[in-house]
Amino acid sequence: MRFTDVIVLFVILGVFSPVFAGEITALRKMDCRIEQLREENDSLSFISESFYKTCEGRGFSSLEEWKSVCKRLWQLESIDWEYVSYGMADEGQLICGRWSGSDGVKKIYCRKRSPFGG
Repeated sequence: MRFTDVIVLFVILGVFSPVFAGEITALRKMDCRIEQLREENDSLSFISESFYKTCEGRGFSSLEEWKSVCKRLWQLESIDWEYVSYGMADEGQLICGRWSGSDGVKKIYCRKRSPFGG
């Protein structure tokens, strides 16, 4: 290689290095955002599905257990549930679960069937 080739190579590398660095930074930010969205999706799926299953008698042994496990597992600021309405025997009770964490406040509703109802 001649000396001029080396100089041209260094100039080209000097010009494109910031471009490559910017692209790597953008890819890293995108990767972090994807990981954050994946964690939010996983927590939303787990909390809501376990709430439904617990209301149906298939998940945790009680909603209090659901509450304590989910709070510890997903580092939630708060999580609670309450009876919204007491329906007729064939309708069951409407229960609202709500929680707040780093991704905001979420609510979910489920109708808990009574063991003697429809």
